[in-house]
Amino acid sequence: MKEQKTMITMELEGRKIRVPEGLTVIEALWDTGHELNRGIGCLSGLCGACTVAFLEAGAQRVKFGLGCQVVVEEGMNVIMLPYFPSRVARYDMKSLEDPLGVLSEMYPELYSCNDCKACNICPEWIDVAGVMKKAKEEDFFPAAERVMDCHMCGLCASRCPKSIAPQFVGLYIQRSCARQRPIPANLQKRLKEVESLKNDEEFGKILTMSDEALRDFCRKTVEG
Repeated sequence: MKEQKTMITMELEGRKIRVPEGLTVIEALWDTGHELNRGIGCLSGLCGACTVAFLEAGAQRVKFGLGCQVVVEEGMNVIMLPYFPSRVARYDMKSLEDPLGVLSEMYPELYSCNDCKACNICPEWIDVAGVMKKAKEEDFFPAAERVMDCHMCGLCASRCPKSIAPQFVGLYIQRSCARQRPIPANLQKRLKEVESLKNDEEFGKILTMSDEALRDFCRKTVEG
């Protein structure tokens, strides 16, 4: 006998629905026939495309998260948030002699930040205001470390009264700091191997393998 699923009632995109318990917001949208052409990316909590705002039953404060990760609950109210348009600086990182030295030229709006902390609504719990503060103080490497989990969803930019796009500022600082760090020897070696197509012949054989042969190949590789 097929086990009957427990159903919950919630509000999704402005209408009340009943869906099986345990679904994520994206799965609940699919379950109710929504055709999602935008706002769907990796479905693994990495790309940040499916940002949602939700209010739990009995709560007064709206929370934010990713639709592929937030699990719906009884009485929850959820909406998908569209991507927020933000200005992004255009640059060729390789051609910049001192990228951190020209941060003020790339993102002059950063220096109008008054630390109001409106941007601290990150679904990944990043202290966005703290990152912007460190960037203004030219404490760049700690700033870069703090934004490692940024999904580029742009939610922080949507709340900034000074039209700063913290996600793009953070990305620029990360790229700039990476240029100043020496590339590890093992990575240098691997990059040279990729450029020289060292394993091209072997990859060509893998692409022609049957499923059974590929499973056997992977098993032998793992076992050494």
